[in-house]
Amino acid sequence: MKRVVVITGAGKGIGLATAKRFAANGDHLVLNYFDSDDQLEAVIAIAQENGGDGFTVQADVSNPEAAAGIIREAERRYGRVDILVNNAGRLVSATVAQTTWAQWEQMISTNLGGTWACMQAVLPGMLARGQGRIINISSELGLIGFPTYAAYCASKGGVIALTKAVAKEVASSGVLVNSVAPGPIETDMLIKDTIEYNDETRETVPLKRFGKPDEIAAMVEALAGPAGDYMVGQVVSPNGGTAI
Repeated sequence: MKRVVVITGAGKGIGLATAKRFAANGDHLVLNYFDSDDQLEAVIAIAQENGGDGFTVQADVSNPEAAAGIIREAERRYGRVDILVNNAGRLVSATVAQTTWAQWEQMISTNLGGTWACMQAVLPGMLARGQGRIINISSELGLIGFPTYAAYCASKGGVIALTKAVAKEVASSGVLVNSVAPGPIETDMLIKDTIEYNDETRETVPLKRFGKPDEIAAMVEALAGPAGDYMVGQVVSPNGGTAI
């Protein structure tokens, strides 16, 4: 049976790389995007070539009704959701004094609120079937903190705490919830952040390079498959050694 996979923030970066991985497996894909779906039809075509299917859903997951709508549409089309990857996120870099309340709310409502809303919508179906996988994309900055990223760190630290709490709540019912907390990865989000995206920062990484989106996608794929069968509430952090 083909798996039904929902990925939020699938339009680029880690979400897009993850979508390509599941497409190559021939899964049925529900690909959410916020402002860019230029490459998603090609990803769905790959899934179809491998015996799967898929469609795209434009939605802002910071709106809980819109987030829940992604899950409802997936269940309407395919009858269930087997795997949920909560990847949609926003980043604003500023000191605490410079961060506006609107920026704080934007990161909390998207990074943490969107994860909550999608999980809340998908869990009834997973619990009824007694199986399911949820992988929440957090960040190493939710583990270690970093200057000028306080709001982002708070939102991603919240994702980690949420992952652990929900994992304990639902594991006995067959639903496994885990998190991937990437270090610095070559995505548009990092490239646009001039504080982090430079040669000096790159040299502080023990591996002397930034990670690739597909390296994170590989971790997501592993947690969604047999390699994740005994993983409950864990935070896997591919970070090149930046958080040891």
